[in-house]
Amino acid sequence: MNFTITTLWNSTLIGGDRFVQLSLSSTLDKNHLLIEIQAPFFNDPSPSAPAGPFANLWDYEVVELFFLSSSTNHYIELEFSPHGHYLVLLLTDRRQVLKNMLNITDYRVEHQSLDQWYGQASVPRAHFPAHINLFNAYAIHGQGEKRIYEALYPAPMDSVKPDFHRLELFQSLAFENLLDIGDKDGDSWHNQASFADSSCYLLFIILVSAFLL
Repeated sequence: MNFTITTLWNSTLIGGDRFVQLSLSSTLDKNHLLIEIQAPFFNDPSPSAPAGPFANLWDYEVVELFFLSSSTNHYIELEFSPHGHYLVLLLTDRRQVLKNMLNITDYRVEHQSLDQWYGQASVPRAHFPAHINLFNAYAIHGQGEKRIYEALYPAPMDSVKPDFHRLELFQSLAFENLLDIGDKDGDSWHNQASFADSSCYLLFIILVSAFLL
C-alpha cells in the first residue's frame, strides 16, 4: 500500500514536488508491519540523544502514522525522525495514552542526498490493536512560526489549528491485508512489561521508599 502526503494540515496543497511518500507491507513471517518512508530532509536540529526511542519526538522533524480501530477507539501512534529516533504510543479514545516509549524490532535511516531521507521500520504485530480499519499520516518540520504541518487526510480549511488526534478525519485502511491481529488487541496492550517508562520509574521509587522505611 502506497500513500503520498500532498496537503498541509488544513487542506492547503503543498507547493512544489517535495512530498512524503509512505509504503506499508508485511514481513514474510506476517509478524511485523514494514513501514518505508521517503521524505524531504529539512535539516532541523536533531534530538540530543542516541538513536532509538525518544519522548516528545513530535517537537522535531518527524513523520507520523496513526492506525485506529473505530470499534474500540484504540489506536497506535508511530513517529519516525530522519536521525534514527522513533516513538511508539498506544492510546485509547482521544489522546488518552495507555503506554509509550515502546521498542520496535528495527528502524534504519539512510540519507540518499542532502535533501532526501529514507527510513524503514519493522513494527511487531503485538503493538497493534485489533480490528484496525482507519488510518492517517502526518509530517512536521521547521521551527517556531515557520513550523509546517502536513497531513495525508487533512482538516477542513476553516479549522483553527492542527490537531493530529482528530479521529473523525481518519480514512479507511484494509489493514487485514497487511497483518492479521485477531479479535484481541496485541500482547503489548496487556503486557505489564511494556508499560510506559514513567510508570516503571514511579514503581521503582515506591519500592525503594518502602525499603528505606
